[in-house]
Amino acid sequence: MAKKHKSYPGEPTLDMGFDEMDADSLRETGPVTVLGMTFSNDEERRAYFREQLRTKLPELRNIEGFPIGSDDDIINLSDPPYYTACPNPWLNDFIDEWEQEKLQLETEGKRQRNVVVTEPYAFPIEVGKNSAIYNAHTYHTKVPHEIIMRYILHYTQPGDIIVDNFAGTGMCGVAASQCEKPSLEVKEKIESDFSENGIPNPKWGKRHAINGDLSPLCFHIDSNYNDTVDANKLQRAVDKIINELKLKFDKYYTIKSVYGKAHINYFVWSEIVGCNTCGRELNVHDLSYNYETNSLCKELTCPYCGAKQERKNAQTSLVSLKIC
Repeated sequence: MAKKHKSYPGEPTLDMGFDEMDADSLRETGPVTVLGMTFSNDEERRAYFREQLRTKLPELRNIEGFPIGSDDDIINLSDPPYYTACPNPWLNDFIDEWEQEKLQLETEGKRQRNVVVTEPYAFPIEVGKNSAIYNAHTYHTKVPHEIIMRYILHYTQPGDIIVDNFAGTGMCGVAASQCEKPSLEVKEKIESDFSENGIPNPKWGKRHAINGDLSPLCFHIDSNYNDTVDANKLQRAVDKIINELKLKFDKYYTIKSVYGKAHINYFVWSEIVGCNTCGRELNVHDLSYNYETNSLCKELTCPYCGAKQERKNAQTSLVSLKIC
């Protein structure tokens, strides 16, 4: 059922279209091959492996630390064989499959056998927390995947297997897959860092990741970060939601101006403080951020007398609202 949101007299009902937005419906359609078996679609694959998981649960329950929960709850939370809300009985099957891939990569000259890394990656890394991938979902202790990529590229080769038992939102998995097809900007920056630090150019290629976490929430975020979706279908679903939101709420963000109707993108609340030198009013927001360099200013520079002062030493006189 699509979730309906309360409407008011004279307003259209907003249907968020969650039926079209759930993760399963956005996955790429068509035959699915996993562990040597081919299914007509993901739903068929999921149904088959859920039944297999049900038969394995009595044995799995003997493992120390098995989660508290009924068989039905564990199965409904699971998306086997990729994820199970209990010890995953298919992990060794995936590892065996990936080990065979290593042999093929060695034959193609994309990796070497028995490589030993003797020098640690012990260099400063400067990466902002503002990429589209990072900002897709917030989470405490989250690390940008571009940082993790540097360690993976230094210590591993294409085809190697990375294990993250405290996966959180799955940035380790994102980093492992991004080593195959990084953006040009990320690729050039990492290769530049390696060159400046005297490290041989990294061997680009996908690494496999096994992510684990006790939190079902982490699985939800992790799987959506690392799963493959139909980009066109996702774009249509997002456009649908945006259009319906505009239909319902646009009037609340439209104002009259000398140029006609103007749309409000956001509001900025800012403190107004007094300059300690000339006493003129200073807008903290306008003076705290340099839009030309996209950087925060450590001090407020008075545009009238040129004096500099720290925000903590300025006394608030009032608060302003800026409409953008």
